Order: sequence, then structure tokens, then C-alpha cells
Amino acid sequence: WTNIEAKRRTDWSNFKDQDSFALIRDPKERIVSAWKSKVNCDTKAEIKEHRGDIVPKLLNLVGPSSNITARTDKGFPCLDLSEYLAVLSQIHGQGREGLLDGHFLPQHLGCFKDVPPSMWTVVTTIGGPNALCSLKSVVTKSANMSNTDDDCQMIKTHASAKGFELLKPTRADEVILDRITSKEYEMLGQYLNNA
Repeated sequence: WTNIEAKRRTDWSNFKDQDSFALIRDPKERIVSAWKSKVNCDTKAEIKEHRGDIVPKLLNLVGPSSNITARTDKGFPCLDLSEYLAVLSQIHGQGREGLLDGHFLPQHLGCFKDVPPSMWTVVTTIGGPNALCSLKSVVTKSANMSNTDDDCQMIKTHASAKGFELLKPTRADEVILDRITSKEYEMLGQYLNNA
């Protein structure tokens, strides 16, 4: 699909009268994926330039109360998983998670900040069995959203969150992940389970 431009909506008064589609991700997978592609110290050199300011912005957002500093020995600022999660935990603890970059912003503070998922026509994950047909029906304004054939599944090519368990997170990492994603799971859990 081409020539589709997304803009942040400012007028929500007639939202329920329009078709809408929201693509969500598992909150923990999303947080780990953001670390792997934006903050991780072991990232391939070809994407370094795309993330040079992300770690400093995270550390700036947490403020001087944090005793965490970025590693720079790789030629770019980076954090290991435990440091990254500790920074996010501090930001959430300060109530500043709404100021996070879109890669780290909790989903309930993005698309669903002004309109809950229950008011959207479709809320699904990219792996949802009807995701593509649902998107097509919303965009083309057709009523057929119930197809379940192979043509309805989106092809998922972004898999940086795979293998979280292979990262060997500490128990403390898992506790932080549970805490900082709890509101997202509370809001989106039923949609994640249905996908």
C-alpha cells in the first residue's frame, strides 16, 4: 500500500463513527525488541548511526538521580539489558513514561491514550489470523472482516524480540518487565490473547 500517511489525531469527537485499525505488540516483546535494535551494545555496526541519540535521551529523561551511564566503547552510547530496564523502571517510577520515545512509549499511552481499545473497530497483533483482512476491510470500508484463510495473515519480518529467554534475563529484569508492562497488559491482554 502506498500513499498512506499516518497523523496523530487531535479531534476524537467522532472517532466511534469511523472505522479504525490498531496493530499492537506484546508489551514485553516490544520492550526487548526496542532494546535489541536501539540500545543494545552488541548491535551490528550498520545501524549505529540510527540510534546515536536514543540512549542519551533515555538517560536525560531519567535525570541526574540515576547512577547509570552509557557505555561508549563500541563507538556509540549503549546499555546492557539490566541497565536499560533499570532506566525504564526509574522513568516509570517518576511517572514520566508518557515522555518516552515512541519505541519505548507504553501502548496504552499512544493510540489508546484518548480512545480505549474497545472503541476501535479492530485491535490485533501482526500475527493475528485475520489481521490483513481486517486491515483491508477497514481501509476499503468493506464489511468482510471474518476471512480466516491464509491470505488474511500478515507476513511478519521484524523478529528482534525472538529469543528473550536466550538473553538470560535476571529475576530482577523479569520483575521490572512485569512492573513496567502491567498497565499495557491490563488494557490490551484480551486483544493479545485473541490474536
